Amino acid sequence: MKACKLIYHKTHCPNPFLIKALVRALLVLVLLNGCGGPKPHVADNPASQRFRDVTGEWLSSQSSSPRQAKFLRADQDELQDLIILNEAGKLQLQLFINQGKTSFLQEDMGNWIENLKDPILSFTAADLNRDGGDDLALIMQVSGKVSTQILFNNKKGYFYAKDGEGPYPLKTGIDKVIAVDLDQDGDRDLFYFGKNVLGANEKLDDHQARLLINKGAGKLEDLTALLMPGLPAGIQDASFADYDGDGVVDIFMVYGKGQNRLLINNGVGKFTDRTASHMPRIIDDSEHADWADFDEDGDNDLLVVNRSINKHYRAYPGETTYFLENTGGGNFKKRSHKMLPRLPSYKAYLLDANGNTKPDVLILTSKGVYYLQGRGGRWGFSDETERRLPRFRFFRELAFADVDQDGFLDLFALSPTPGRSRIWLNRFD
Repeated sequence: MKACKLIYHKTHCPNPFLIKALVRALLVLVLLNGCGGPKPHVADNPASQRFRDVTGEWLSSQSSSPRQAKFLRADQDELQDLIILNEAGKLQLQLFINQGKTSFLQEDMGNWIENLKDPILSFTAADLNRDGGDDLALIMQVSGKVSTQILFNNKKGYFYAKDGEGPYPLKTGIDKVIAVDLDQDGDRDLFYFGKNVLGANEKLDDHQARLLINKGAGKLEDLTALLMPGLPAGIQDASFADYDGDGVVDIFMVYGKGQNRLLINNGVGKFTDRTASHMPRIIDDSEHADWADFDEDGDNDLLVVNRSINKHYRAYPGETTYFLENTGGGNFKKRSHKMLPRLPSYKAYLLDANGNTKPDVLILTSKGVYYLQGRGGRWGFSDETERRLPRFRFFRELAFADVDQDGFLDLFALSPTPGRSRIWLNRFD
């Protein structure tokens, strides 16, 4: 993730910055402006930090089986709202509006959503037309065919489709979408992918990802053939950051089985595969990756979580999660760390949870969430799972936002079991 995500959720950080540079810049502003100037969100007492379960206070009764969740700006206030995708049924999408930093209240999303019969495979939320409200990009399966539909927000949480703005056809097997500005024009573009993408003849196709470039006001153009290289099948996820230090967003491709890949941006959104020259060869069953400047040397490193690693590439028995250290220019080497859980793992989230300006780590494993807090020094962590997290910790994914506007990230922990998803507020008491 971007360094500013240490305080705010990543969907509200359009450009990647480094942790060290951000902190220094904020400190300079404090010195220049005196006591009344802006101050970084640094906790007075980081050791007191804990996540507190406030689900009963904040979220009404849950009866559906959720599959995906995002924080977004649904209306015109500054508070972060919540949208949840449930298993196919009467209400696939549910919107919960933040009620003044005290609770979420479910609201109607409009006729388009209410009358939807076709299954939604996944979605993302982003302000595609730059009007201040987050819109939706849905991946849907209609009559056996996959497509994406853009729903625009009237800035009151009412979502609707515009004539001529979709649906856009997608290849069978595409089931994930990420919104990110890839061509540096200030508009969010849409990056689609899947683990088993098929072509027109139902054969594996080298264009495993699809790129829709936002031309302004949410108008999308398919520039996949122009901007993306051919890729092997098996894309599990993707992590976007400036890895080579040129100020534009690159892509780390996470593969379910095989070699993860690195795509470098030429500055205007065209990507070149630099895996052979920039990445160590590691064969593993990767699930997810996230990024931060762990060694504080000015470039972005990666944390990669896996269900398993081929034994020839393990540094120690049972290794399933490792760092990729950026040695400069987007060149990576594997860095093992025995503090990381030796369990099949499927999600990693990096944030400054305790306000000490060091990246902390939340890892979803087969035995629940692990919480490693960043300490002084390079690559230093302590296991704070039992001390800092509520008791129930088996989740499918996490979503982050500062829902109570205290300057620190809170989270929604999504469980596939009805009634078991949780709202955790970040507290310092």
